[in-house]
Amino acid sequence: MRVAAGLLLFFAFIYSSFASERLILAVLSSGNPVEEYRRFKALSDYLSERLGVGIKLKIFGKYTDMLQFYEENTVDISISCPVVYYKIAEKHNVYPAAVVKIKGHVVEAGVIVVREDSNIKSVKQLKGKKITLGSSICASNCVMPLYILSKNEIRYTDISDMWNSGSDKAAILSVISGLADAAGVKEESAQKFLGKGIRIIAKSPYVPRYVVAVHGDLPENLRKKITDILYSLKDKNVLRQIGIDGFEKPDRSMFSIVKDYNNILSQYPLLQ
Repeated sequence: MRVAAGLLLFFAFIYSSFASERLILAVLSSGNPVEEYRRFKALSDYLSERLGVGIKLKIFGKYTDMLQFYEENTVDISISCPVVYYKIAEKHNVYPAAVVKIKGHVVEAGVIVVREDSNIKSVKQLKGKKITLGSSICASNCVMPLYILSKNEIRYTDISDMWNSGSDKAAILSVISGLADAAGVKEESAQKFLGKGIRIIAKSPYVPRYVVAVHGDLPENLRKKITDILYSLKDKNVLRQIGIDGFEKPDRSMFSIVKDYNNILSQYPLLQ
């Protein structure tokens, strides 16, 4: 009996030691989850090799699933839009360790688009119109388009219908097909369709693209090592696989508008 008990304790120790050396990287998908897994597997493999620990990669298509995973697990590193980062930070000990740089920029804007042949020329003319968004919560394709509406004094009572299309492409196609009069999407997404059925009538201030959150309970030396690896990532093959330029240290000022996301969202209960 003593031998069996000793073996159980030994294996329990081995398991706990292994588990403690295994980090979880959670990513909120902004596209095809299968493609996103391929992209960020390159990042998790790179981090694993440089850190000398195993990394379990989790991809989430819905922000609610990611938040639920945080409730049930200790997530060591995550990548999400800034609004979801703030939702995570409300309940968990995380901090913004890095921002993602894509096509030379760590920030992006939200825009409002209409059909190319629409007689709508300004945001003020959206009163009584149908508006769709590319996301239900994220910054550049939800909060920032709503910020534009709010600044132009377009209230939810002024809008005949508002819904989330699930993606920027779906929102843009809703405008082109005539299902919606206007759409709020990322500027980068809109640019792919300029001259192909839509035009931009308004643009928001810039906000961070994606935020890398690191859990504050990790040992300080490990947290520093993670950020150092991200900032110094220059391997062109790895960056090409991920589809980014690299990672940079965040400037706190770039989060100022996003901090008011709850106030902006609360102004448009049509989305609830």
